[in-house]
Amino acid sequence: MKTTSMNKSSRWLAPLMITATVLAGCASGNSAPAANGQPEATPAADTQEITFAAYSNYEKPLTEAIKAFEEQNPGIKVKLDLAPFDQLVETIEIKLGAKSKDVDALFVDSPLVVNYSVKGYLAPLDELIDKEATQKWTPSAVDSVTYNSQLVAAPMNSSSQVLYYNKELFEKNGIPFPDENQRLTWEEVLELAKKLTGDHVYGFSFEQISKAYQLLALSDSLGVKMISEDGLTATGYSNSPEAVQAFRFYGDLFNKHQVSPKIKKEESLDYFTSGKVAMYLATNQNMPKIRDSGIDFGVTLHPYFADKQIATPTGAWNLGVSQFSEKKEAAAKLVEFLTLGEGARIIFEVGGTLPPQVELLNAINTDPKYEAFPDSILRIAAKESLETAVSRPMTPGYLEWESNINKAFDDIKNGTEPQKALDQAVSIIDNQLKKYKDVAAK
Repeated sequence: MKTTSMNKSSRWLAPLMITATVLAGCASGNSAPAANGQPEATPAADTQEITFAAYSNYEKPLTEAIKAFEEQNPGIKVKLDLAPFDQLVETIEIKLGAKSKDVDALFVDSPLVVNYSVKGYLAPLDELIDKEATQKWTPSAVDSVTYNSQLVAAPMNSSSQVLYYNKELFEKNGIPFPDENQRLTWEEVLELAKKLTGDHVYGFSFEQISKAYQLLALSDSLGVKMISEDGLTATGYSNSPEAVQAFRFYGDLFNKHQVSPKIKKEESLDYFTSGKVAMYLATNQNMPKIRDSGIDFGVTLHPYFADKQIATPTGAWNLGVSQFSEKKEAAAKLVEFLTLGEGARIIFEVGGTLPPQVELLNAINTDPKYEAFPDSILRIAAKESLETAVSRPMTPGYLEWESNINKAFDDIKNGTEPQKALDQAVSIIDNQLKKYKDVAAK
């Protein structure tokens, strides 16, 4: 897989704040009291305590992994500071924006790696963790945590997609099941969807409707660069003829062919498990819920455009060390343990998320456990992660770009002509990205 150069980032110089509405109390970042309601015990004098700002959804795997870390590193105690997604992002922005020393290690969402790096929030890890680290993760994972030719975060997990299908609906329409190892083209998916649509059933749905994470696979398959090399211009990229072609296909699913339901992301899983959608493109992490729904289902590989590139979504959570921490070495030990050591295995086994570690992915490919359906779904996801994954655009203004592109996708879904929707989006995006250019020029 081709690795993207990050030298472009040297032009992004000074810290910039993401505009955010500060929720009352979110800036405190205080941990919850111990389970018995009493304050947590003060670490011994010879013990170094580090604060780890993390996403609350990962509480169970992190708790187990940190227990193992502390057993192996008795001189380090980890204070796990958990928060929901939005509050976590806000708290990190507030504290690191103020150069607070209250955070040592932190969760870093893949699209925010460059943004945090531009602001000087992340300490480079090249001299703090295993020198061979980049050889132990997938190329796409390394791409997503590299800034200005430096490793600034460590990938903790990853994600991939499979095409689920309802066997009962295929049989009802006399359609053979797709082969698990034979990748359909988008053109073939559309033809199948047309045959499967009818009687209150839609032929196909995305899981993340109108969301860049999933829909970029369409433009990636056509070889589209959605933003300029320096990450500061969307015009001519996100609205290029090829981008319009990719997202016209998306819009036509809802409007011209009417094989996809005009629903929200939050409704998509229920539509599939209740039999209202015959084919469902979604992350491998949906498998337990789909299995438990009782639906008779199968899976196959992520589609691509005929004679074009095979490209699949990727990206998830990474871990970083705060540039303002006074305990960088201890924090880096934790980051290395959770992304390369025993902790990586614990997070994979307890959390069930796709790992970015090549060793774990290879184990999935050889372990007999993943030969039988539905556990084989994880083997498909592992293969995609190693061979076809493409990272999202690298830009310090990713949040601005994504917000406007997602709106364009939603408008296209609802019938707006794709060229018009994308033209409107890039005009706003480029205006919002000017602040990064202005700072770089100072």
